[in-house]
Amino acid sequence: MMSENDPAQAFLEEARELLAKLEEALLELESDPGHTPSVARVFRNLHTIKGSGAMFGFTEIARFTHDLETAFDKARSGELPLSPELLGLGLVAKDHIQALLETHPDGGGLIPASDAILARLAGVPGMPGAPSPAPGAVSAPDGGPAGGPASGPSGGQEAGQAPAGQTATYWVRYRPAADSFATGCNPLALVEELTALGQHAVVYHPGPDEPLESYDPEKPHGFWDVILVTDAGEEDIRGVFLFVDDGEAVRLEKIGEGRPRGGDLELLAAMTRDPAHDVGALPGLLRGFLLDKLAMRASGKPREAVSHTPGTSSIRVDSGRLDRLVNMVGEMVIIQSRLSQAVNQALDRSCLAQIAEDLERLTDEMRDNALGLRMLPIGTMYGNLRRLVRDVSATLGKDVEFVAEGGDTELDKTVIDRLKDPLVHILRNSLDHGVEPPADREGAGKSRRGLVRLWAGHVGGEVVLRVSDDGRGLDAEKIKRKAQAKGLLAPDADPDRREIFNLIFEPGFSTAEAVSDLSGRGVGMDVVKRALEALRGSVDIDSEPGRGTTLTIRLPLTLAIIDGFCVVIGQGSYIVPLTALRGFQERIPGENRKTVDIIERMGKMVPCVSLRALFGIREDRPDFERVVVAEVDGMEVGLAVDRVVGRQQAVIKSLDEMYKNVNFITGTTINGDGSISLILDVPRLVDFAASHAATAQ
Repeated sequence: MMSENDPAQAFLEEARELLAKLEEALLELESDPGHTPSVARVFRNLHTIKGSGAMFGFTEIARFTHDLETAFDKARSGELPLSPELLGLGLVAKDHIQALLETHPDGGGLIPASDAILARLAGVPGMPGAPSPAPGAVSAPDGGPAGGPASGPSGGQEAGQAPAGQTATYWVRYRPAADSFATGCNPLALVEELTALGQHAVVYHPGPDEPLESYDPEKPHGFWDVILVTDAGEEDIRGVFLFVDDGEAVRLEKIGEGRPRGGDLELLAAMTRDPAHDVGALPGLLRGFLLDKLAMRASGKPREAVSHTPGTSSIRVDSGRLDRLVNMVGEMVIIQSRLSQAVNQALDRSCLAQIAEDLERLTDEMRDNALGLRMLPIGTMYGNLRRLVRDVSATLGKDVEFVAEGGDTELDKTVIDRLKDPLVHILRNSLDHGVEPPADREGAGKSRRGLVRLWAGHVGGEVVLRVSDDGRGLDAEKIKRKAQAKGLLAPDADPDRREIFNLIFEPGFSTAEAVSDLSGRGVGMDVVKRALEALRGSVDIDSEPGRGTTLTIRLPLTLAIIDGFCVVIGQGSYIVPLTALRGFQERIPGENRKTVDIIERMGKMVPCVSLRALFGIREDRPDFERVVVAEVDGMEVGLAVDRVVGRQQAVIKSLDEMYKNVNFITGTTINGDGSISLILDVPRLVDFAASHAATAQ
């Protein structure tokens, strides 16, 4: 199992980012094959994945990526046409590399799939030859075949190499000199040149942890162990390090004759990872291991598998944010010292008040900065969504353009991760139900090519996303009839257009005439609504027949902390989120106040919800009620409470079981005195009050 600081885990994280960029560049080339910078991006991403994979022992990724890199290198230089077939294979290969990242570094059972894709690549017009054998796919000891095709310097036997009987296995340890960078040496390039000599497995040792203040970024701090299977002699191997070996930098040992079987290289490399093995004894241990492998082959005993499990996800953080956080920690240490001194010397109230004010300011800044560390541009998921639209529209036989805007809008990483599935459902529905087939669009006087647009931005302290299409739109009458047939709507009901459209979020509701692979079973939009509500978000829908449909999603910036005002009703304490707040005023409480009535605000009549009446609180009334004025869907609404305590930062905690079915309570927070406040979801609270008032009439 990999630890958080394992360099291989860093490779996995980087490789996933590179694959996302690779997919984005390939999709750009599908729409604009002549865009030269995108071809260069594809090549660079493949080259980096191959090189890093080889360096960290992911031999199958390096082998598989080699021919693909070669193809796009030829496309970059104009030697190979950038055909739809090549771009399609590029996307297939991207998915396959993603799968390889989740399995054993030697490819596990995915090598046949690798070879099938490489064979297809070899058949692309303009590609010379066919793929070469996979690592370890050489003659078995009995002389029979032991593997299939592969390619490139990252594995297999190179053209012109000597027969397998002249091949040997070497252990190379390369420890760069302390002044390597200063003399212009590139250790990574040397390791890559070494691995080009034959089949290999690479282990990087990062070296001991060092305090940040003593760490010198201008000096190398780690070293490499390379297990190399090659017919090149020791002289050729040492020739790689001709200008950097001072007698200490490189250690070379021949540890076996011939070629180990596929997968054995990684087991050899795994032994070099074990710090319990003495460096001086390591060559002997490796030789013994090779002898043991020959014995196991003779006896037929299976070899033990090497575990490989993915690590936890990580996040890239802007160094400026980290610098600010470190500075604020320093300020907090100073304030803590001032506070201790004030307690010891019994300083006066004004001094303590100043310390409390400074601490509050610093806490606000640290909170904002810490939350900022988790913020990511929402555009990080646009590549996957663009690929989804491409694949689904092709499956449906539709031509659809996907336009994504506002990718630099930042959102909490947790929210982004949990937002992906709802967006996938929404886009699939837009493509399946919304955008018409090309012939139908042409008959309706539209362009044969449909449009799906995703927009994101910050609006009033929230993140708003809009997914719109220019398709057929929703048929309100059809939805109404279907809802009445399912018993979701009374036969004599006369709902407005918004209420009708919101019926598509009811469980089991679907207007599809037939079940398809994508939709029609009534599963999807209700799941979308529940998923967004779990994120303390909301979704609204609007549509115009013949012109399209728009879904609007509203989400909080973070799931951890919110700003709000603490209010009290009877003995209960509640938090009204600051994003919904628009002002305050007072009114005299009446004996028989309705749940919903009217107040005057700045010359306008505004509906007002008595939370005392809504919650059925019977305790003594205050002399004056405070009205918290909030904004809901562009309309001001008053919330009458007993008193307003003041502004408060709420650290959100999950709901107790007793509140699970109260949809206008989004969470709880612990107050400074240890009591608990419930956090109100104002839009749902207003909806609940409206339905309660309608039922009471």
